[in-house]
Amino acid sequence: MTKYHLYFKLTAETKGLPIMTFCPQNQSWKEKSIVIRERTPVEIILYSVFLYLSRLSLRRVCSTIAPFIKRSRTFVWKWVHKFGGILRDCYSDRLPEVVVIDQTPLKVRDMYLWFWFVIDPKSRKLVFFMITRSRTNLACKKLLRGTQRMYRCLPSVAITDSGSWYLMLRRYGIEHKVVSGGIRNYIERLIETIKDRTRVFDNYFPSERWKVEHVYRWLNLYAFYYNWVRSHLTLCGLPPILYERGVEVKDEFERFTIALQEVIRNA
Repeated sequence: MTKYHLYFKLTAETKGLPIMTFCPQNQSWKEKSIVIRERTPVEIILYSVFLYLSRLSLRRVCSTIAPFIKRSRTFVWKWVHKFGGILRDCYSDRLPEVVVIDQTPLKVRDMYLWFWFVIDPKSRKLVFFMITRSRTNLACKKLLRGTQRMYRCLPSVAITDSGSWYLMLRRYGIEHKVVSGGIRNYIERLIETIKDRTRVFDNYFPSERWKVEHVYRWLNLYAFYYNWVRSHLTLCGLPPILYERGVEVKDEFERFTIALQEVIRNA
């Protein structure tokens, strides 16, 4: 156990933070440019990103790592932003036969954009997302093309609300089912979770009009955390992908580093 592991473990136990118990040195971190100029130990970068995803504020993340290295909130946000870019379209492992699709408006600075989400109703994992300016047939077409690009296939069945733009699904050979409530409640919970986390986007990180790359990067990283790391009470305390695979890893930081290695290795 390195000095970083020991300190973070003691800090976590006394302050009620997620515990850092596992952080292997891995050449892929350097190959994927995760270690930014190697000015900060990789253990600290990984743990900082993990703590931020675990709902700690940037200020609290900085205070947690302060005994070893002084870094500003801007530094931590840059680490988060960089990881989001590295994990682009790498937050899920496979596309299920049946998916649930929904969309919701979210405000980014002074504009409302439509956030589209596709989930697996069995494992609850998020398999695809995108952001558009409107809800149209063209937007739905973009959703399908993006899903196909990421997985090289399309689902057999899609469950949605009664939006007219979803009529596009049948043109792609997808069986379309309109459902209210029930199985669609899973995606509604995900949307509420995303809304809760995105309320602080532009309080700290304003972007130019229509430039939402920072939001895409954050969502890539949060989708990775949601699918691979975050404990879900309805899934026996496991994240969706590990639950689906029948793999039990109790420690969230261990899940985080193991998943990073798998995702980066397969990227």
